[in-house]
Amino acid sequence: MLKVAIFGAGQLGNGLGNLLRSGKRYEVLGPFNRADRTRALTSGADVVVIATTTRLRDVAEDIETAVRAGSDVLVSAEECAYPFIVDEPLARRLDRLAIEKGVSVAGCGLNPGLIFDALVLTLLGAGPGDCIIEVRRTVDISGFGSEVLRRIGIGRSAPAFAAAVSQEEILGHAGFPQSMAVVAAALGLTVDRISKELRPVITQTEITGRFRIRPGESAGVDQTYTAFVSGARWFTCHFFGHVDLASVGKTAADDITLSRGDALLQRLQITPGIPAQRGSQYMLANSIDRIIAARPGWRTVAELLPAFPCIGRRLPDLGPDVRPSRGEHT
Repeated sequence: MLKVAIFGAGQLGNGLGNLLRSGKRYEVLGPFNRADRTRALTSGADVVVIATTTRLRDVAEDIETAVRAGSDVLVSAEECAYPFIVDEPLARRLDRLAIEKGVSVAGCGLNPGLIFDALVLTLLGAGPGDCIIEVRRTVDISGFGSEVLRRIGIGRSAPAFAAAVSQEEILGHAGFPQSMAVVAAALGLTVDRISKELRPVITQTEITGRFRIRPGESAGVDQTYTAFVSGARWFTCHFFGHVDLASVGKTAADDITLSRGDALLQRLQITPGIPAQRGSQYMLANSIDRIIAARPGWRTVAELLPAFPCIGRRLPDLGPDVRPSRGEHT
C-alpha cells in the first residue's frame, strides 16, 4: 500500500484526502496544517502532496524538505507547473536535488495541469505544430475558499481592484505563463513575450449567500494572456470566473480551438466545464501513480503519463522482479 502525505488542510487538501481514502489503495497521512509541517514533509511517504499556495518561492523550502526525506512530490502551486520561468536557478537546484535523491517533482492540477496544457498537447497530436491556439475557460467560482477569492479580487471596487493588481495582491487565475511554457517546451518553441489583461467583473446588483457583494464591486474576473512566438500571436488563454454565472448570462464551459490563418482546424468544447474544485482534487489523486512512474527530477505534465482514475481499483502485483523498488523509476 502506497503511503501519501498531504500538506495543506484547506479545500483541496481535505478533498484529496477523502478521495484517496475512498479508494483504499493508499495509506493517507493528514491533511496536515502548517503547524504540522515537519510531520507532513519528513514522514518518508512514497508521495508528498503540497496543496498550500500559489507561488514557487512560498513552497520551495517545503519541496526541498520532502525531497531530502526521499519522497516524490506533487505540488498544486500554479507556478510549479513550469518553475524554470519563475526562478530558474532555484528550479534547477531542486531539479538536481531530486535527481540526486532518485525522486520526482511535478506541479499539476486542473489548470495548469490539464485544460491549458495537457489537453492542448493531446489535440496537437492530431494536427500541425504551427497552428494558433486559443483556450477559453468559464468557471463558477462561488465554491472557492476565501483565500482564493481574495487573490481573485472579489468584493473590490474598480479602482481598488486596479490598485491591487498593480501591487500584485490580485493575481486572478494564476498559471497561464506556466501552461504556455509547458506547451512551448514540448514543441521546441521560444516565447518572445506574454501580454496580459486582468479586469474585474463589476456587479450592478447585490449578490448575497455565502458572501455579500454590493453593487459597484467585483463579483468575478475576466483575464486574457497572449503569448507571442517570432513576433506573432501564438497562444491565447482566456479565463472568466464569476460567483453567479447565471446572473451574467453565462454557463461553465471549456473551449479549445486550433487554427491556421482563417481556417479552424480543431475545436474541443466541454460543457458543462470541468468543475474547478472537484477537478483539481481528482487530478492530484490520479497523479499519484504517474509521479511515482516518472523519471527522477522536476517534471512537467508533458513528461508524465496521462492521468487516469486509479481510485477504487487495485493494480496487479507484478512481483519483486519487475516492480521498481523505492527510488527507481521507469
